[in-house]
Amino acid sequence: MRSVTLPADPGSPARARQMLRQVLADADRLDCLDAAELACTELVTNAVLHAHTVIEVTVEVAGAVRVCVRDGSRALPRRGSRDSDATTGRGLALVAALTDQYGVADAGPAGKTVWFTVGRRERTEDELLDAWAATGWEPLTGEPLGEPSTAARTVRLLGLPSALWLAAGEHHDALLRELFLYLARHRDVHLDTVAADRARFALSGAVAAAVEGQPPVAARSADRGRGELPPAPEPIDVELQVPPGTGRDFTLMQDALDTAERLASAGDLLARPGLPEIVAVRDWACEQVVAQLAGIAPVRWTGVVDGSGAVQRPPHPTGRGAQQGPPVAPDPTGLGPFDPATVAGSARGVAAADDAGRLTAVSPGLARVLGWRVDDLVGRRIVALIPPRLRDAHVAGFTRHQSTGETRVLGEPLTVPVLRADGSEVSCRLLLERSEDRRARPVYLAWIEPVDERWPS
Repeated sequence: MRSVTLPADPGSPARARQMLRQVLADADRLDCLDAAELACTELVTNAVLHAHTVIEVTVEVAGAVRVCVRDGSRALPRRGSRDSDATTGRGLALVAALTDQYGVADAGPAGKTVWFTVGRRERTEDELLDAWAATGWEPLTGEPLGEPSTAARTVRLLGLPSALWLAAGEHHDALLRELFLYLARHRDVHLDTVAADRARFALSGAVAAAVEGQPPVAARSADRGRGELPPAPEPIDVELQVPPGTGRDFTLMQDALDTAERLASAGDLLARPGLPEIVAVRDWACEQVVAQLAGIAPVRWTGVVDGSGAVQRPPHPTGRGAQQGPPVAPDPTGLGPFDPATVAGSARGVAAADDAGRLTAVSPGLARVLGWRVDDLVGRRIVALIPPRLRDAHVAGFTRHQSTGETRVLGEPLTVPVLRADGSEVSCRLLLERSEDRRARPVYLAWIEPVDERWPS
């Protein structure tokens, strides 16, 4: 058995692999190296990013190879929910797929040990793929261990839009992960990422607990018609226990995420910057914590008032993209590779939006049906066409797609209400498709046709 103590530093996973490799070589168990290295890397990386404490890695070879990763955080690991296109969130799924056994031991106020074993038998490629796809295994889940402090203050987040916040949480996870790695290379930027992650975890845990008490959306949408949008989750009231002395963490979380948003906007992070609603709900939640700790009464979330205002028109994306599937109704022009001029000249109803959710091209017929001029629509956010009651759900879905790759509505014909310029609504058939511009940036095409109205000639 051999152990190594490591700091919460981006270089620690490599040092853990080095020690593991040496132990397995000495024990003549290099047959286990690939699976053990990958699983160990995932657990040490999680500890670096989320525990922010000293990490102890222990390797023991006794028949099977057992690896233990201990940190000083009470928070138990959670398996993320990620689409196949996502770039993060697969750590525990990888551990489950590659190892014979895994679990948590010695969990308590002083921390916990996450462990796994490998080497009892070799798995075929098909078995590994089956294990990766399996959903029946028991995930590692849980809330912070130990009873909350009796001196903790209760903060209430009233009317929190759960779908919007859960999508925002996934965006925050991606931003803080990349910010931590960015700061490791840019020592001139000083942010308290430990406090920021502490606040993020506290908020995420409280919301997750509140959401678990709600009826599942799938159950409430069982009777919806084919092609109809599922009902959006209802707003919820969340109670958050804030331990003494940690109120400032929520201000530091805002500071860290504001910095990450600026870096993302500048292209210095892989994550895309958050949509205005994502930033607004985060600011509201953090400011509610700070305000209520100062004795101010809770203020209910009322949404973003002006989510569809005109903005400075961005450059039109140009160039080739992926071949498109069929529109809602046959288009005489044939869309083919993405070209804004083709959208602008289409005889059917179609709009193109960039990965910031801003309209970059709109067909004249669609603009007329909705009571707009084309030039007035281009440059606006696509939420200008979405009824206010559905905007949070749209932003949540779009953000989740950007953060995780989830594609629930792409390619699925739907019937949805679309907002006209005068504030009235028209029921439309909708088909969303994804293409790319010449820089390989996403472009989203929305084919929109009224259900009961004649299309303008």
